Amino acid sequence: MDKKGSSSNINSSDLATDKTHLILVNAVVEKDGRILVSQRSFEETHQPGSWTIPGGKVEKTPGNVWNIIEETLKKEVMEETGVEIKDDAQLLTNNTFIRSTGQHVVALVFLCHWKSGEGKPLEDTIDVKWITEDKLKKMEFAPNVSIYIQKGFDALRK
Repeated sequence: MDKKGSSSNINSSDLATDKTHLILVNAVVEKDGRILVSQRSFEETHQPGSWTIPGGKVEKTPGNVWNIIEETLKKEVMEETGVEIKDDAQLLTNNTFIRSTGQHVVALVFLCHWKSGEGKPLEDTIDVKWITEDKLKKMEFAPNVSIYIQKGFDALRK
């Protein structure tokens, strides 16, 4: 090991390659029995203009960072919608998919609860709504998103 505590003989099989997935975290944000949804900007490369839930990629960090999933959830929800979420995110589901750009993705989807904020379109969004379960089937969502939201409504009934 060198003076910084890292190995100078890095095994290439430990590095990110085309065999690895991008990590995406999504928030099914609940407030008074309704779920927060947002419409993607038409400038987005993946599913432009479609309805979705707030979330984003887990960014590379400068080193060891604790609670990166929770911090990414909070950051993305705030940046995209102006809503602050509580510190009680619960994993709802996870899956893999291939983005329209060809990237392989692991999606981690969490049930989150509203803490403050009005909900408005900000970064990468053009509209924001709080929807009830009956409205879910009347809207057109990006692939998998309606399943994520339904799992959120199901969890709220438990």
